[in-house]
Amino acid sequence: MKRIMVITSNLQQASFRLWMGALRPLLAERGFELDVKVRPQNWFARRGMLRSAGDYHAVILHRKLLDPSDARLLRRHARRLLYSIDDAVMFHANPVGRFSQWRTTRRFEATARVLDHVVAGNEYLAAMFRQRGRAVTVLPTCLDPAHYRVKTHADATPINLVWIGSKSTLPYVEQHVEAIRTAAARVPLKLITIADRALENPGFPVEHVPWTYDTEADALARGDIGIAPTPCDRWTLGKCGFKIIQYMAAGLPAIASPVGANAEIVCVGETGLLADTPRQWADAIEQLARDVELRRRMGTAARQRADTHYSLTRAADTWAQLLAD
Repeated sequence: MKRIMVITSNLQQASFRLWMGALRPLLAERGFELDVKVRPQNWFARRGMLRSAGDYHAVILHRKLLDPSDARLLRRHARRLLYSIDDAVMFHANPVGRFSQWRTTRRFEATARVLDHVVAGNEYLAAMFRQRGRAVTVLPTCLDPAHYRVKTHADATPINLVWIGSKSTLPYVEQHVEAIRTAAARVPLKLITIADRALENPGFPVEHVPWTYDTEADALARGDIGIAPTPCDRWTLGKCGFKIIQYMAAGLPAIASPVGANAEIVCVGETGLLADTPRQWADAIEQLARDVELRRRMGTAARQRADTHYSLTRAADTWAQLLAD
């Protein structure tokens, strides 16, 4: 059994819970034992942890950017250093001052210099590391399809749109309220939100379901159409479209903004639709809401694609090959 050190800053972050809950046992089956370390705030404790990297077959940094001195120390001791990234951590989701962005950029450049291999969730992120001479494997965010109950599509009134996310991305839905309201004037609609905060007074029926891992699959299966509105900026271009993959696993057609990985994941006309302008959003919602056969066909194709392209088994095989090199 080869021991792998995994360094993170947040054990509760969604993509890391996926690592620990699902990928960890799959990698153990393939001969790799993950030893998870939360980056210490204390300088002496942190330096001690970084020096211990030499005790492991390899080190995986999960989304973490290192100060230059920490990066050099880890490089000195790690036999092999890999990086797992599924967000544009080199930028900020919200505006920050020049010093904060300078510090983040400095850490990004320092971290990128010492890496042996990067596993990036989409091409946008991969390109940033390739430009800096790093070897990169693009591995989309994956999930366990068995966790999701597949939707049985049938005629329904109203049609349930569904959105899963968090309070940090709820503003993306709020920016599309007018388009959904326009569609709701054409065909009866309800929006189910699965998140940690509700959408307030949108002008159409909304049902809020507080997110938990144990209930998300049933909540998704109550939807008829999954939506993924996304603005276009350097932060969102780094998003890896996980909610779309969840819709696919639940057998739902998706409507998404053509931003970043969204356009890579959605097969237009096969597993869902892309919409940019408010008119395109309203038209796409109406088209799927009125056509149960189209929803059924796209939902079936979406689930099949989730099984073949976005399963944890594929992710585990890819990571095992990289770690064995």
